[in-house]
This record gives sequence, structure tokens and C-alpha cells, in this order.
Amino acid sequence: MEFLSDEIHKYISEHTTKAPEYLNELERETWVKVIMPRMLSGHVQGQLLKLFTLMKRPKYILEVGTFTGYASHYLVEGLAEDGEFHAIEINEELESTILKYWQKNPKSNQMHLHLGPAETKLREVQKPWDFIFLDADKKGLLDYYETLIPLMPSGGIMLIDNILWSGKVVEELASNDKDTKSILALNKHISEDTRVEQVILSVRDGIMMVRKQ
Repeated sequence: MEFLSDEIHKYISEHTTKAPEYLNELERETWVKVIMPRMLSGHVQGQLLKLFTLMKRPKYILEVGTFTGYASHYLVEGLAEDGEFHAIEINEELESTILKYWQKNPKSNQMHLHLGPAETKLREVQKPWDFIFLDADKKGLLDYYETLIPLMPSGGIMLIDNILWSGKVVEELASNDKDTKSILALNKHISEDTRVEQVILSVRDGIMMVRKQ
């Protein structure tokens, strides 16, 4: 299911602040060298992440599932001067690409990479996260959510990516579609969670914005 036409996507892209050239290089390298390059956020979603963090000015930012590190450059834009950015990535083969481009970022000394499964790293790296971008494997989303919510202070923001899953959340569910089942379960769980308030943004593949009460 496509929510917007290609022409509208093009129009949105043309009227959104452009990425710096080094991120265009990262995007090109991702498409040439990495499997499933569509996982890269892109500059429209990146700009949205940047504006959210600039408004929030968080001290502790966590990204779960950084892929080649593209979105991280936007997330750190609003990071407090004494803040920390932490990213978790399961694919160790992406480390050199992530770090190569992080070195080009003015806030690189505040950026920390943790390689390994999210379920392990989330137990090892714990901070009072006031801003989280959750973009990891779908089967683990509910567990990650429940691990992270208790760590967040009141007013903390969590963004969860791919929450509409190409429209499959409103289509007939195939019995073997485990990813869609996981997303449906997460969406229902959050909608009933009295600890938070939330809204789904129809940006790209859908982003759930959660604010802890």
C-alpha cells in the first residue's frame, strides 16, 4: 500500500531542507554496498528527527538499530552540550561505515556505538533516556519498549519507526506474517498503556510518537 504518490514524495523531498553533502555520500555508499539499503532513513525523515531533538534538547539520546548511521547525524543535532548519544546495531559489518561518517560529525566525541543484539545491549547500556528512536527488528519491539519505558523520565519522547508496515496493519493478516503480528501487538499495547500518550505520524512507513506521562 502506498499512502502518497511518487509525485507527492518528490514534492515533499524538494521542499525539505537538504542533507549535508557527506550524508549524501553515505546514502550513495549505502545503496551501492549494503544489503537492504531501503532501511536508510533519508533526509525527509532525518529532518523530522532533527527538528524533534532541537525542540527537546535531550541530554541522553538512544537509537536502537542505527543501520549505516544516517539517522544518527540528525538525532544528535539537538543533543545537549554535555549530552550523550548511544546507538545500538546488531550488524558488526557496518561498524566501519558508521564510524567513518560519524568522524565527519562535529559531535562525534559525544557519539557511542554498541555492537550486538539489542536485547543484550539494552541491559548493558542504561541511562535516563529522554529521547529514543526505536528502529530495530519487529519481533523484539514490544520487549524493547517495555525495557526502555521504565528508564525514561517524565516528558521523555520515544519514536518508533515502520509502525504502519507498508499498510499491512489494516490488511488481511497472513498466518505466517510474524512481523505484522508483532507490530499490531505493539500498537495495541501502546494504545492501552496508561503510562504514555501517543500519536501515529503517517511519515514514510509510519512513526509512533510516544510521550511518557
